Amino acid sequence: MLEGMATGAGEVVGFRFDGEMTAGDYDGTLIPALLDAEKSHPVLRILFHIVKFHRWKSHGYWERLKDWPGMEKVDRIAIVGGEKWEEWMNHLPGLFVGFTGIDVRYFTDDHLDAAIGWLREPIPVELEGR
Repeated sequence: MLEGMATGAGEVVGFRFDGEMTAGDYDGTLIPALLDAEKSHPVLRILFHIVKFHRWKSHGYWERLKDWPGMEKVDRIAIVGGEKWEEWMNHLPGLFVGFTGIDVRYFTDDHLDAAIGWLREPIPVELEGR
C-alpha cells in the first residue's frame, strides 16, 4: 500500500510504502501526487518511507516510474526504511538504478528527519531553470 505523506515542502513529495505497490497505488496515488507537484515546481524531490517491508514484488511499477516523463524534473530521492529494508537492498541493488541524474540516498528509520532535511535543502540555481 502506498499513501501520501506530508514533508513540509511543496517540491518534496512524500510517500509511505507498506507492503506491495498495486496498480491503484501507482495510478491513483503516486503519479497524481507527482503530477500535482510538477505543476508548480520546476524541480521535484521524492521521499519513500518504507515500513513493514516483507518482500518485493515490483509488478513493473518502479520501471514505469523510471520512464515517467516527469522524472526529468526529479533531482533527489530519499528512501527511508529499517534494517529489513537494508537487508533486502543487498539482494536488489539495481532497484533504483536507472534513475539517471538523480541523487538517490538511503536512510534508516531513525533518520527520517535527516532524509527530509536533505530533501528540503535549497535547490541549486542551475536546476531551477529546468
